[in-house]
Amino acid sequence: MMKGIMIAGTQSGVGKTTVTLAILKALIDAGYTVQSYKVGPDFIDPSHLEKITSLPCYNLDSFMMGESGIIRELAKSNSDFAIIEGAMGLYDGDSSCAQIAHIAAVSVLLVIDANASSESVAATALGFLKYSFYTPYKIEIVGIIVNKVGSEKHANAIKTSLEKIGIRLVGSIKKEASTIPSRHLGLHMGTESTLNDEALKSIYNTIDIDSIITLASDVTAESPAEVKKKTKDLAVGIPFDAAFCFYYRSNIEALQKEVRVVYFSPLNEHLPDVDGLYIGGGYPELYVRELANNKQLLRDIKHKSSEGMPIYGECGGLMYLSRSLTTNNGDTFDLVDALPADVRMTKGRQALGHSEVEAIRDCAIALRGDRFRGHEYHYSVAEVDADASFAYKMIVGTGINGFDGLTEHNILASYHHAHVYSMPNGFDVFIQKIMKYSKS
Repeated sequence: MMKGIMIAGTQSGVGKTTVTLAILKALIDAGYTVQSYKVGPDFIDPSHLEKITSLPCYNLDSFMMGESGIIRELAKSNSDFAIIEGAMGLYDGDSSCAQIAHIAAVSVLLVIDANASSESVAATALGFLKYSFYTPYKIEIVGIIVNKVGSEKHANAIKTSLEKIGIRLVGSIKKEASTIPSRHLGLHMGTESTLNDEALKSIYNTIDIDSIITLASDVTAESPAEVKKKTKDLAVGIPFDAAFCFYYRSNIEALQKEVRVVYFSPLNEHLPDVDGLYIGGGYPELYVRELANNKQLLRDIKHKSSEGMPIYGECGGLMYLSRSLTTNNGDTFDLVDALPADVRMTKGRQALGHSEVEAIRDCAIALRGDRFRGHEYHYSVAEVDADASFAYKMIVGTGINGFDGLTEHNILASYHHAHVYSMPNGFDVFIQKIMKYSKS
């Protein structure tokens, strides 16, 4: 039986990712096997967790995948521990940490920023403890970890105040502890992290790992048996590098059940011998010069798209497949030119949050009338031609003027990042189109 615990916070920016990484590292160093999870639709934090565990990190988001999807993800693991990193504050959002903790039946460690406060930390903790009674969720906060502690005296004052309300202090991290740098979409990716093994060990040495092991809940998650699908003699190319790195692991796994996945880098590689493409999100704007300079690949993708190769692009994929991308410096770079759109980066955020779409016509991944969920998060606008064709209308979210899913030939590209668990047909429509194309 797997043990599980959630690392939640009072709000964003209190150090949940750093704490989670330290706990993962401590458990692995102690000889345990550990599976990581991330609450919400985030792509960046999972890259840090994956770096420590060397295993895929799965998102847990009730809006995108429902309660059954949460259980389905938990059931994938046979590790000793499931460590779940929260998002925002414990009670925030359409898919709050409290809701996920309730569904998964795991205990919660609450991370509190102790900078410029001491006994008030206990008042904050007490409020979070009591507020659960005013929610529909049954959760148990079993311990507190405080971040940005100034001294041993500061830590002892916090510990004493927490003892008054009967909750354990299981960690006190000093102000000078290493942190992960940020940029416009959040933290830097895990491959760029400054938190090395030595930094993580110095952090977990300030955490009572033995208590966390004791406080973790038993996790019993059983997923309905899935029909095994025969792997077809087809290949889907997936860019996976510094420019394109935002993918839900379950999306890739769903494709791998039916086709061979071939990873490649549009930064400096040729188009592999594949029957379709799935181009995820990431940071194409940071590497646009390298992407634009790989002209042979741009020509090959445009040629394949005109032949009818099924191509599915999400956010960064939409940007790459468009005619051009203009940076905030005003520099414009020609890209694939397979979609009737030019993309322009903006200094302000254009969209952030869960999204839901309805297909208004058959397209590369869906049939007319299909509704499915995901999220959008971008600092760009797509300026489309007047006669551009859209496959989606937005039910929840921003999209492009209330629509999304630009289509051309067998291309479907959107700001909407779809999660496969919410798609009525999974990737079956995409696979069928790939089969038809491969036979043509």
